[in-house]
Amino acid sequence: MVQILAATVAMVLAGVLLGWVLKKCFGMSVLGARIVGLAVMLFVAPTIDVLTARTPYFEAFFAYGLGAILAGALFYLIRPADVNA
Repeated sequence: MVQILAATVAMVLAGVLLGWVLKKCFGMSVLGARIVGLAVMLFVAPTIDVLTARTPYFEAFFAYGLGAILAGALFYLIRPADVNA
């Protein structure tokens, strides 16, 4: 449970950082850029975890996958309000 919580926090922080970079470079929406950042980190983070902590890849991918789902839900809930609405 703690590993999933840590993976969620890591995915939120990495998603926000990558989302900010993508938004600045490509002019994407905030939510779209954060979701793309999560998708990238979903494959990068377990690989880094496997190389540094020697955890099995499936276990790391499962934890970071759940973290990405929770982070995506959090991003959806705190998305900026639509200006045109």
